[in-house]
Amino acid sequence: MFIKDVQDAQLAYGHVALLDHSDFALETQERVGLIGRNGTGKSSLLRILASLEKPDDGTLQVQTGLRVAYVAQEPILNVDSTVFEAASVGLADAQSARDLYLSGADGLDLDALQNRIEALDAWNWEQRVEETLHRLHLEGDVRVGDLSGGNKKRVALAQALVSRPDVLLLDEPTNHLDLDSITWLEDLLLEYK
Repeated sequence: MFIKDVQDAQLAYGHVALLDHSDFALETQERVGLIGRNGTGKSSLLRILASLEKPDDGTLQVQTGLRVAYVAQEPILNVDSTVFEAASVGLADAQSARDLYLSGADGLDLDALQNRIEALDAWNWEQRVEETLHRLHLEGDVRVGDLSGGNKKRVALAQALVSRPDVLLLDEPTNHLDLDSITWLEDLLLEYK
């Protein structure tokens, strides 16, 4: 069963067609790599799959409830944030649900909110961030602006991984990574479920 399905996608910038009646399908537990020359539409297809961009024409079908995380070629991170704060951006929904519950505001449907918190595993979101940072060999109290390009990429990966996505989309994930980091990323992706 397909969890993401793109049919007859067309996308052009000006007169340059990046996707011309393109099809793509992703199945559960599948690992896919897109390989091609620069400017052939790989990043555009990933942004469409991440629902960050729409094709000019064609259809995108997505399994209901599917959680998708996307790591851009050049991640945009707040350089003044700590690594912990930057990684936590991936859990904004969990944080806000728990904060709302703890606020005790009048008129809240506490049962529905409790169910949402449990579905998001929001009671322990800080622990999830700490565990992810540990797995990625990142220190939570370091300022993002002080990191190398490779470590910034790791922070972006942490931001994506803490959300426990069903689909993890990585656009040129080895940019700024040295050989040891590339090996580490390969191992991470092999273990990813």
